[in-house]
Amino acid sequence: MKPYLTMEEIISIPRLSGPAVSEDGCKVAWVETTTDWDKNEYPEHVQVYDARTETKITLETGSASSNSPAWSTTNRLAWLGLHDGLAQVFVLAEGKPIQVTSIKTGVISFQWAPDGEGIYFIAPDLKCQEALEKRKELYGDFSYAERDRTWNSLYFTKIGPDEDLIKANSTPKDLRPQDQEPERKLLGDENHHVLGFAVSPDSRSIATIAAPGSDAEAKEDAKVYLFDMAASELKELPVPKPLDNSGMVLFSPDGNKICYGKPINEGKWLNVTTLEILDLRSGDTSRPLIDLDECTFPVRWSDKGLVFTIQRRTDYYVYMMDNEGKIVPLLDEPGTVSLAAAVTQKGDSLATLTATRDKPFEIYLNGKAVTDQTRYYDSKTLSHKEVVTWQSKDGTEIEGILITPPDLDEKKTHPLLVVVHGGPTWAAFPTPTSNLYYPYEQFVERGFILLDVNYRGSSGYGDSFRKLNYRNLGIGDYEDVISGVDMLVEKGLADRERVGIMGWSQGGYISAMCATYSTRFKAVSVGAGISNWYTYYVNTDITPFTRHYLGDTPWNDPEIYAKTSPITYIHKANTPTLIQHGDQDPRVPYPNAKELYRGLKDKGVPVELVTFKGMGHNPKKPGFHRAIMKQNFAWFCHYLLGE
Repeated sequence: MKPYLTMEEIISIPRLSGPAVSEDGCKVAWVETTTDWDKNEYPEHVQVYDARTETKITLETGSASSNSPAWSTTNRLAWLGLHDGLAQVFVLAEGKPIQVTSIKTGVISFQWAPDGEGIYFIAPDLKCQEALEKRKELYGDFSYAERDRTWNSLYFTKIGPDEDLIKANSTPKDLRPQDQEPERKLLGDENHHVLGFAVSPDSRSIATIAAPGSDAEAKEDAKVYLFDMAASELKELPVPKPLDNSGMVLFSPDGNKICYGKPINEGKWLNVTTLEILDLRSGDTSRPLIDLDECTFPVRWSDKGLVFTIQRRTDYYVYMMDNEGKIVPLLDEPGTVSLAAAVTQKGDSLATLTATRDKPFEIYLNGKAVTDQTRYYDSKTLSHKEVVTWQSKDGTEIEGILITPPDLDEKKTHPLLVVVHGGPTWAAFPTPTSNLYYPYEQFVERGFILLDVNYRGSSGYGDSFRKLNYRNLGIGDYEDVISGVDMLVEKGLADRERVGIMGWSQGGYISAMCATYSTRFKAVSVGAGISNWYTYYVNTDITPFTRHYLGDTPWNDPEIYAKTSPITYIHKANTPTLIQHGDQDPRVPYPNAKELYRGLKDKGVPVELVTFKGMGHNPKKPGFHRAIMKQNFAWFCHYLLGE
């Protein structure tokens, strides 16, 4: 038998993202994230494939990472690259990368002007940043809660022809033409934190989504605005809140309509998102895709229609709503997962990031794979993944991905590891792509079977399924997990006495719940998980998330916060628990790990807390990923296999 992928090989496999297709349909650009073990980094570099010559190039900007490629209407390529540690916009001119922005706060995102002769970009407001730096210089570093308002503003910079960029780049700065500001601020202030924007096809106006602040609570009050370029006037459009979290907004090709994301009901964290269209002439709104019953994500409003992606259970499809309102499939073959897509303005060329049940994620241009990720898997034995279904305690149908050896012996029982994805609004997919937290392949090689659970609240299963988590976090999740375990035990595949569970973020929370609420598990791993909703509520950077799911604040409804907190059940905990957490985590703050550790320690339960220094919510270093994998592998081999 061919060997399984090692942990190091899993981490080293390049990861692809962000496809962008040129307007002539001949080129596709994307981001390739590789692994630099020596520097303990994940470098990102933009790759470009030319279908005419069938060649690929890597855009080099020194050793710095590059990402977010975008094509102009005239087939010029721009991207974000690092300069002095800050993201700036670069343009490919006559085969050379030329930096075209130099804003001191760094660029967050950008778009080409419709005529291809300029760049619009979002950046932290320069004057705001300078004021805070001045205060720090005078008095030292301090902050006022909710008074130190920072915000992102929208800027514009003119981009000349390639030959002018080349010439300017080879001329001393003091000798370059000074006839206009390199970067011109268009809008943004303490009441208008710019989340996203779109420029009208005639460049006369900008639709923008802005919030009265940069924190999560302020973003709950985001509104849609229209900025008149000639008059420099900003007016609010008649769009009731809330909006979705993306900040995405698109203009129709004729400039008369805009499209943006809206939760179908009030609670935006919880609800399925649909696309709403506003007619700028009449003020009428419509939701033509609301019956699709799962989040729709806009890709582009092409001349042929509005292109979008949608998740259907464990598949991800690309559709288009044509100009007559008909839904046209662009990529909807069962068993495909297309996490990203790009289309030309004419709508005649499509690029996607797509995986299938037996092929890893590749970049496709008009249905042809232009990358070869498969080569990393060809010489390896891969685990078998299949979708399985069962009923939870309340009768709800739950799906999961059963991961087994390709030659599974169904006549014997096996140690079982349950994997719980984050979110909760995400899902597990039956694709060959490996997990960077948990070494599936090594576990399978050692005789484990795994169950990756799409518990209630997961995406892809409709609005009603999403809402089953409301005021039921942890409790309903546990029933979804344990009913899946029971299903595999009853089938004779899983050994009831050798079951473990592991997960990161929301998955870590559910694992923590299983460590205290239940005695069914032999071992548990909690990655960046919530242990106490009180602690989480006052420390997280997304406080509204908690209120939406639990229905109130801890001051008004302490009972629901206690009922859904793993720490509440610490008195009956007896399951050996591994806790992994970054000490700089803003999403699930580090005190959650300390509380769970101290509670289990005081109870005499075997527990180990691993603190990753300087790490936020997710590891950004291959060394951390390797350590997390090895720690989990050793933990479960010890407690479930006796090693």
